[in-house]
Amino acid sequence: MSRRILFALAALAAMPLTTSLCAADATTQFAAVVPFHDCNGMICFQAGIDGGPPRTLALDTGDTASIMLTSAAKSMGWQSTPVLRDGKPLPGFQDGGQHVLTLGKTPLEVEFAVTGPASFGPAHLPAEGTLAYTAFKDRVLQIDYPHHLLRISAPVASGTVAAHSAGTLQLIHFGHYGPPIVVGAPFTVDGHPVHAQIDTMYTGTMVVYDAALAGLDLHKQGTPKLFEFTDGGVEMLSSTAHNLGFADRRLLGANPTVYFVGSGKNPVHQPDGLFEATVGNPLFAHSVVTMDFHAMTLDVRPAG
Repeated sequence: MSRRILFALAALAAMPLTTSLCAADATTQFAAVVPFHDCNGMICFQAGIDGGPPRTLALDTGDTASIMLTSAAKSMGWQSTPVLRDGKPLPGFQDGGQHVLTLGKTPLEVEFAVTGPASFGPAHLPAEGTLAYTAFKDRVLQIDYPHHLLRISAPVASGTVAAHSAGTLQLIHFGHYGPPIVVGAPFTVDGHPVHAQIDTMYTGTMVVYDAALAGLDLHKQGTPKLFEFTDGGVEMLSSTAHNLGFADRRLLGANPTVYFVGSGKNPVHQPDGLFEATVGNPLFAHSVVTMDFHAMTLDVRPAG
């Protein structure tokens, strides 16, 4: 789900081995296995930065830019510079530069933007920053939701044969003017296939966008619910579907919760019909999600 911060930072998008085998895919070698905890429905974990003490970050597969809050950047002595757009400073954001983030014993070179907490909306971000999907270029990222583990591979070499996966990943722009974000398929709602953004900062199961309703034989209805970290805080309508799934696998039980775009004062950004839905962490409560950012494949399987 694209938040206001995503659009503001579109101009910034650029960017000894220990082996652990996963039950979901016994062919993938992982360089790091990192525990995470639930923080207001999001995925929070600890990582060292530039050799310093651990910092708490939230995983953000819905954004191209990794973020560090101003207070945390200042405490680490970062020297930030203005972010320019059309030759003018972008209000509220600074370029924090490249830093070495350590997950387990695995270093990642990550470009950070620096901003204040207000950029995330009125709610308090339960972390010192975020780590975007762009940090995992040419790597495999696996999220084991039941066991609260992140698994990260070493960079995948060119020519490596990808492990079998049931689905695909694409980088599709969020709307005609938004940045490229991670879209996976084939998700399903009531048996209908959908392409859906995978956003670990979204704390709902699946939100179906207005342009897709007719084709999926769905009708907008439900009880309003506030999502604090989506688009700076937006209203969605909580309803139910017959089933939600991935490929031929049902991901939740009967009559799972599904969401539609609400009508609150702060509008939900919609993707101009370029994909049908966005999926968030609750959809994967019993699953292991494997995103291969080299082969651009996706798999969602029950935890073994």
